[in-house]
Amino acid sequence: MNYNEYLSHIQAKFAVADDVVIGQQNAKMLYEEKLELKWLATKLKVFSFVTHASHIAAQDISLFSDACTAHALNAYKGLPRGFQNGVASFNVMASEKVDATAAAFAVSRPKKRFAAFPMPVIYNLSTMEIFYYRDTPMWGAIYYKYLREYIENNFNMK
Repeated sequence: MNYNEYLSHIQAKFAVADDVVIGQQNAKMLYEEKLELKWLATKLKVFSFVTHASHIAAQDISLFSDACTAHALNAYKGLPRGFQNGVASFNVMASEKVDATAAAFAVSRPKKRFAAFPMPVIYNLSTMEIFYYRDTPMWGAIYYKYLREYIENNFNMK
């Protein structure tokens, strides 16, 4: 699969898509809001960033994820985070070549942030494999089932 096919498939699922520059990467930013009663009526502002790289190493996904999360937090509007509001940032890099260290980084627990959930995701275009954190940490546990389903439904081609 090539990146343009992958991006088209993802983008078709979203109403809002903008071109942004994250660090030195061109990316597509997708946005939506989700409100669930089981989250104690908390609104989750969901930002997704999708980009392509010829090769992904651990440093690449780490820097991209940090930059995406910072962009999402700067773009966030509404009540202060933590007051019935949270931010999820899905930071997706797609490539034909994924280093084992990058995959290991993606499946490790994301950094803790107050009322914000950075989710680094790697999609290997050659093998159609997706790498992301699949466990449920105590911090933000109420959201993690939704976050995993969101990744599978929106960024996995299988």
